[in-house]
Amino acid sequence: MLDRVLKPHEIPLSHGTCDLDHLLSISTDSSSIRCTLHVAPVESIKGLDVTALEAFLIGRDILARFIDRAALQRLIDDITETPKQEHAMTVAQGEPAKNGTSAIYTLTDSIQEQLDAIKKRKEAIKSESTDAPLKSPDPDDADVVNFYDQMAFVVVKKGDPIAYKTESSMGTDGCDVFGATIAAIDGKSNDDVLDQTIRVDGNGLCTAAISGVLSASPLKISISENLEIKGDVDFQTGRITFPGSVTVNGGVKDHFSICADHDITIHALVECAKIESLRDITLSRGMAGKDTGTIHCVGDLSARYLESTIGVIIGNAQIQSEITNSSINVRGKLNAEQAVIRGGKVLVSKEAVVNSIGSPQGVETTIAIGVLEELEVELRSIDELSAKLETQIKSMTTKKETYSASIAKPTASQIEEMMGMDFELQEYQSRLTKLNDACKIHRELLSKNTTQRLVVNKAIYAKSILFLPGFRVEFKQDLVGESIIELGSVGQPSITFRGQTVPLSEHARVLPDETYLRVIEDAPAQKTAA
Repeated sequence: MLDRVLKPHEIPLSHGTCDLDHLLSISTDSSSIRCTLHVAPVESIKGLDVTALEAFLIGRDILARFIDRAALQRLIDDITETPKQEHAMTVAQGEPAKNGTSAIYTLTDSIQEQLDAIKKRKEAIKSESTDAPLKSPDPDDADVVNFYDQMAFVVVKKGDPIAYKTESSMGTDGCDVFGATIAAIDGKSNDDVLDQTIRVDGNGLCTAAISGVLSASPLKISISENLEIKGDVDFQTGRITFPGSVTVNGGVKDHFSICADHDITIHALVECAKIESLRDITLSRGMAGKDTGTIHCVGDLSARYLESTIGVIIGNAQIQSEITNSSINVRGKLNAEQAVIRGGKVLVSKEAVVNSIGSPQGVETTIAIGVLEELEVELRSIDELSAKLETQIKSMTTKKETYSASIAKPTASQIEEMMGMDFELQEYQSRLTKLNDACKIHRELLSKNTTQRLVVNKAIYAKSILFLPGFRVEFKQDLVGESIIELGSVGQPSITFRGQTVPLSEHARVLPDETYLRVIEDAPAQKTAA
């Protein structure tokens, strides 16, 4: 390198040298990163060399450190070879700005595999012929996907790994050929790709902050506690198991299911399906279970109607239209004041309000009021165990008394044997005491959690059967009109019909029956005056 580059006016011109100002010109690209030197045709190249060209460029404010002397030499060589042609060559190159990289989220292998499987499932369902509907696969064929059980979305639990975050980087400014700074763009943090449902630790691991359905796209990764199905629950969705709430804008087709930890709302018809919720269930239209469809609700149920359905409702049930040929167990209250119960069997632990029971055509219909089967099963088991223990206590007591009476002066071994009998009797008695305490607690629970009250707004038709704790009631004729049936404080069934309260036996056949346990004892008979 020269110690000092000469300015154009300092270059000595001899006779026949080129006029550089007229011969040379420069151009740059839009960002002034590249500088191109243009040379007009010349008669003689005398005075054109690398030093002169470099001096020309510097005179045009091109930074010396960006000038490519090798390119200048190539340009001189080209001009020497064809001097009477125009020539151009990039002779200076600035430093472009290096933009930073934005944060990148890469889904975990597990999540990506699930998304790929869902995509594959969707393509497989789409390719199925409409003339050959999908069937449940052979369970022995491991290569066949069960489209019933495979859900069409990714469900994650709190704490599950979702993605890895690669942090953003800063940009590095550049410089054009004139020395001006070219500002770089820093990478974006892309924090808005995630919402509060995703947590990121110091190592970039993204985990689920809540349980729910995952939505993952390049622009947004989030989790929702509410799963909304736009259409039906069928092969497009698969059977649903979800930790949050489920809303179905369509219905639920045969052999599909919804199991949710929170509320379930279904706007169209539920067919022969399984519906389970740890909270409330709302069936805007109703359910036609075809004798095998089931519904299990830990909270309250609201439905327009239930037909040929098997159901257990731990909370209260509100039915708008009818319960037909169904087996329904309501552990709370039944509010069906506009609904008909026709055919099948309905059990209610607390008060039931219905429009009518049975039908004018004499469809046999059974309803039980004030019963709680689970507690009653345990009570019967306790009673059976108590009876066995009482028998054993009686047998052991007799054995001990007989043995003791046969001994005039007991020996040490005989005394020891009698002590063993005493110990065994004490064990039996202790068990019996615990069973009696459990029986008392169960009876109190049964009494506290049951109400023997049935309100019928319109009619109880012939062939309807009513069970009350300790009684079976058979209606041989239609009973048209509002009626209220209760077990009074004395534990006897009564009816208020057309404003008069009388024993239920005046309107129906009332039989003692132990199908459901009585926890209210009959009042003692009044003593007659002397």
